[in-house]
Formats: sequence, structure tokens, C-alpha cells
Amino acid sequence: MTTVLILFGAAGLAHADTVVSSLSNTLQSVSFLSNVWAASSFQMGPQQFILTNVTLLMGQGSPTSSLADVRVFADNAGQPGVSLVDLGVLEVTGFQSRLWSFTVTNGFALEAFTTYWIGVGNVSPDQFLNVDLVETPPFTFTGAPGTMMAFSGASSSVNPPIFDPPGAGAALPFQADGTGGAVPEPGPFGLLAIGVVGLLARSRLKRAIGNA
Repeated sequence: MTTVLILFGAAGLAHADTVVSSLSNTLQSVSFLSNVWAASSFQMGPQQFILTNVTLLMGQGSPTSSLADVRVFADNAGQPGVSLVDLGVLEVTGFQSRLWSFTVTNGFALEAFTTYWIGVGNVSPDQFLNVDLVETPPFTFTGAPGTMMAFSGASSSVNPPIFDPPGAGAALPFQADGTGGAVPEPGPFGLLAIGVVGLLARSRLKRAIGNA
């Protein structure tokens, strides 16, 4: 009995890529009262990514710190729908806006050709959360091949968030990073192994026919 060891070319190690980003736009700080949310949507291209980070520009707008809740939502007829990932509540300090990064630890998959929303809300009673928004079109963004981005404005809600119809004048800028890639084709060693297996199978078939 012959044992055949098949060696396939190893795929490269996964690394984080920018899935979509609109942080390069000209931004203006807008203060949110409690239970007010803003969101922007994006549609994936032909590639799936595992979401690793979401980055936003925020600062607090009152003497004490504010609490920001950041979530990933499903799309519901052009509006944020079901909350898919709650990235947690972050205590935002400092009047000047700066980048805040939320880490995704549950391996959430951004499926190909699917629309998602990134939303941020102020959950601090009687406090202001300063969120940087894009207020004047045109909007610009970068991202993975095939990715598209749409925008909505701030909207009143309750917690858990229920969004009003999207506004047309403002946009929540954010960056989503993830790991992913197309399924690799067999490398040289994999192709060689496939050829060896084919030759062995052919030889075994010939011997079986000769012994019949």
C-alpha cells in the first residue's frame, strides 16, 4: 500500500485592510443630545471581510464626559435596521474631536454584496456628544474593490435605536477595517501534487485492468 503525501502552497497570512473609509472629507463638529444617532451605510463588493475595527471622529461637548454607543446595523429598505454588532459604549472626553477606534472581537463577517450601516449614538442623559459629520456634498470615500457608500444624517431615536428616515444633508464619516481575501488558487506545489495523484490513479487503473 502506497502512502502519498500531498503538499499545497500555503496561503499568505491574513492582514487588516481598509474595507471602506470616508474620514478624508471636510468635517464639521455637530453636538448630539442624548438618544440622538447618526449613521452612514456602505455596500460590500464581491469580497467578504471579517470586521476588525471601526474608527470615528468624536469629542464631548459638555464639562463632563459623554458616552458614545457604536453599532453595526443591517439594512432595512434604505435605513438602519436590526443591530448586528454592538461595539460597546465608549466614554468620550475632551472638547476637541479625535479618532476613536472600536475593536471587533467576535469575528463578524461582512458578506459580499450586502449593505451595512455604521451608527453612533449619544447615550449620556443631559450631556452633549460632539460627532464630526460631512455636511456638504460631494462625499468621497476609499475602499475595497466594488465597495459603495451612501450617507444619512442625524436622527432622533430611543435606545435601542430606532432611526427616522435618513436625512439628505449630513453624513457620518467612519473607517471600517477587516481581514479577508479571495480563495487562493493552488500554488506550484499544489498543482504538482494534483498531477502526481492523477498519474498514480491512472497507473493503478491500468494495473487493475491488466489483472482483470
